Amino acid sequence: MILLTVLINIILPVFVLIGAGFILARTMSLNAQTLSRLSLYVLAPALVFSKLSQTTLPSTDLVQIVLFTVVGTLAVLLLSWAVARLLRLDRSRESAFMLVCSFVNHGNYGLPLVLFAFGQEGLERALIYFVTGALLTNTLGVFIASRGKAKATSSLLNIFRIPMIYAIAVAFAVNATNSVLPQAILKPVEMAGNAAIPVMLLLLGVQLAGTLLGQQVRLISVAVGVRLVGGAVVGLAVAALMGLTGITWQACVVEHSTPTAVTTGILATEFGAEAEFVTGVIFASTLASIATMTLLLAWIS
Repeated sequence: MILLTVLINIILPVFVLIGAGFILARTMSLNAQTLSRLSLYVLAPALVFSKLSQTTLPSTDLVQIVLFTVVGTLAVLLLSWAVARLLRLDRSRESAFMLVCSFVNHGNYGLPLVLFAFGQEGLERALIYFVTGALLTNTLGVFIASRGKAKATSSLLNIFRIPMIYAIAVAFAVNATNSVLPQAILKPVEMAGNAAIPVMLLLLGVQLAGTLLGQQVRLISVAVGVRLVGGAVVGLAVAALMGLTGITWQACVVEHSTPTAVTTGILATEFGAEAEFVTGVIFASTLASIATMTLLLAWIS
């Protein structure tokens, strides 16, 4: 009964919007790049700014979440590297395997899932994970995708072209100084932020519509297992070691257990890291997460 409640009330709303984006992309040739840029340059920064500038999250929780994200990501990275070595993958395939196992869909998928499961308190915590995870993906993720390629160094500088980093800095400055923003600024930013989550879910559906499982079903299955099962186990272990409790524990574990980030497909294409395999894992892990996330949420809620 608990499983059915979680599936209907938390998981299903997420996949209804993902499915809508998927269908629109297949029937109307919806432009993923336009939605992606809208989310990247306007809606996501607005969401982060509106929430972080007004958050009452204790600094201890903030530090714990950042630390959990970094340690958890590095732990899964190490696990995926060990599995890749056991499978005797070549360097290019090893990089792709590590990429899809280590970097999660903390934005398009994780934020709405935590919001539906744990409300605004959970979302505040998930946003810290999202911000930290985005920085890791755009630095460590780029390095892994492009190991041995000189282009990686210049690509790392792209993080400073993304509005998110400036939205974070200004939000924390406003919060730390207890500044009160004029409603003429705050209201539009809040409205844009409120639009971020549904657009992110639609975008995920549009992006999935362009992915295929390919011919590497066995390796894709192993990668999906490491990402969803291994990621959840690592997340629970790191949370226990750090002594996380309550809603901080729940939000962190859920975010850490989400499927492979769509961003990894972009990185794989850009740096020649087995793009077909990567997009296959994105698609398969997202579908398989219906089962894994239902079980996890039923257990930790």
